Amino acid sequence: MQIPAALTTSRKFSRGEFFMPAGITITGDNLTVDFGGATLRGTVPTTEPDKRVGVGVRVTGKNITLKNLQVQGYKVGVLARSCPGLKLESIDASDNWKQRLASTLEKEDLSDWMSFHQNEKDEWLEYGAALYLVDCGGFSVRKCTALRGQCGLMLTRCNDGLVAENNFSFLSAIGLGMYRSSRNKILQNNIDWCVRGYSHGVYNRGQDSAGILIYEQSSENLFAYNSVTHGGDGFFLWAGQTTMDTGRGGCDDNLVFGNDFSHAPTNGIEATFSRNAFVNNLVLECWHGVWGGYSYETKIVGNVFGFNAEGIAIEHGRDNAISSNLFHRDLTAINLWKNPTQDPNWAYVRKHETTSRDYDIAYNRFVGCTKPLNIRATDRVRETANTTDTTRFPAVMQPSGNTIVATETDKKAYLKRFQLPWSPTASPAATVQGFVEPAPISGVPLPFLPKNTLRGRRYIFVDEWGPYAFDRPLLWPRGDGHYEILGPKGRWQLVSADGVTLSAKSGSVPDTVAITPKGQGGQAKVELEYLGEPTRDYRGIVTPKRKPVRFGFSHFFAPIDWSVSFYRWSKPENPTEVHSAPDPAHFAEVIRGTPLKTEKRDRLDYAGSSFGAGIPNDHYLTIADGKFSVPPGAYLLEITTDDGCRVWLDGKPILTEAWKYQGPTLYPVAVTLGGAHTLRVEHFQIDGYAALRVNLRPKL
Repeated sequence: MQIPAALTTSRKFSRGEFFMPAGITITGDNLTVDFGGATLRGTVPTTEPDKRVGVGVRVTGKNITLKNLQVQGYKVGVLARSCPGLKLESIDASDNWKQRLASTLEKEDLSDWMSFHQNEKDEWLEYGAALYLVDCGGFSVRKCTALRGQCGLMLTRCNDGLVAENNFSFLSAIGLGMYRSSRNKILQNNIDWCVRGYSHGVYNRGQDSAGILIYEQSSENLFAYNSVTHGGDGFFLWAGQTTMDTGRGGCDDNLVFGNDFSHAPTNGIEATFSRNAFVNNLVLECWHGVWGGYSYETKIVGNVFGFNAEGIAIEHGRDNAISSNLFHRDLTAINLWKNPTQDPNWAYVRKHETTSRDYDIAYNRFVGCTKPLNIRATDRVRETANTTDTTRFPAVMQPSGNTIVATETDKKAYLKRFQLPWSPTASPAATVQGFVEPAPISGVPLPFLPKNTLRGRRYIFVDEWGPYAFDRPLLWPRGDGHYEILGPKGRWQLVSADGVTLSAKSGSVPDTVAITPKGQGGQAKVELEYLGEPTRDYRGIVTPKRKPVRFGFSHFFAPIDWSVSFYRWSKPENPTEVHSAPDPAHFAEVIRGTPLKTEKRDRLDYAGSSFGAGIPNDHYLTIADGKFSVPPGAYLLEITTDDGCRVWLDGKPILTEAWKYQGPTLYPVAVTLGGAHTLRVEHFQIDGYAALRVNLRPKL
């Protein structure tokens, strides 16, 4: 359907659901399209999220208003190009495209990492979006919703706009992304649980997910009173490839005031190669409260940091002010340093002074921090009127080596002390060093998480479809055979248990239950039934109140008897072939020789610059032969490789296209199995990071 300007300056739809795989196109000037609560659907609701395609609404023109629309089941909900004066109001673009993640509770899969460094040719569209705006100056996005997808609102070359009162949460990549977008106001939004690459107590990688992403010459923006918790990063700002390549520009003079950036697996705030101000924010339980590499003339004023591994960490920074902050039980409160070497390929390093120097550290309070200051290779640090409270607190745990997690009782007491939801007026530093508190939108409540929210990194649950949104029943492992049952209030009961026993057969939600395996390997399956409030599954399908919902877990592990050998191969002498796969004749000669190392294992799962002691960092081969036996059925072999690999099943090739130089890439191969089988995997590594993982699971 196309709505042209010649038709009318106003168009209103009737409420209802419209199945429109091709979407609609709106063109013209000075148009208002009120969808009246109608739903546009691009694929049927049962379509798996990574199979959703197309664009729901395409928009071009001037001064166009779209409102009161639900758009679901597409790769992109709304795509607007060259639309100055665009207004999006009350649009729900939830439950659109998202990828199926390969990382598991036990192990990160590197193929889940993303990169947002380039978007000159709309590279960001690869990751889908609820709302995608390009060249829309003077835009407004208000009261819109994007839940349970991959990316929320993505802006490119969109200046002088307003983003307010929206909910872009429970997304597996980015809540709000900005590229070459300046002088915008981002006010009073919920952008929570935009995260991937996290398994509590196992790994906290983030994989470049973030609540707010600011890239490539995006300057003079205001971010105030937003709830941006539980993101891979909370706030992720990078100057841009232009700055790295030319040494010019950056994402400068942004004011970030009165936001909650707590519970990020990596950094509450990451801001690099730029000049900005971070004032009166709350940053609890992150790896770094602020990671500010190469920041200059940056002000970090009046913030509250707590339970972070490092409150503020800045390498190669200069002329920065850190004042009037509270640091509560951070392992290291402030860490400043200069590295002995820097990347010579960065033009930024050649054209900028990148020493570590000239810090004003004043009027900060350090409470129970293991190390208030750690300053190395840094010149002219001025310390004024800082205070240290050496009160001893109960012991803390460090489950992953780079985070600090207090006991739940201690942490809840601390949060109560600061009367969450956080009030931007709670800090007396609101006007320190000339920063005046921005005016909130009149009559609009602050969006911070309510006191009864299950907040904290222990409540980040990421499965194959992204972060859990607390709107369906969930059975989640907590270690030592204990599982937590989460979801809306209701009742649960056991339906079946294969290969395990449960400590209880029914109970209320939330609840905990112990699950004990009966044997080693094979299939372990628990099916429970929930009865209570309405629920919504990972596809967005709603089950009404008092209708039963099945949930649980199914874990399959088939031990594969792997014999693994590693070999050294020669780097090609021809410079044009340095990133080529090994010459076949040379490859055959190498694997006929004596391996560097051999080992036996029941999992093929390697990652890192080297695959272990005795293995070089580049130009090595991995040869793995495996034997296994499984019940008859349809299975999926998931092979992640960096660089190249090829695979044979029972002597027949099943993966050949991965024999090339590449980053971590997932190759799923559907197979039919039954009984005894053999696998052969050949892998080569050229340089950089390396990965080789083979996972076998029943095909869903």
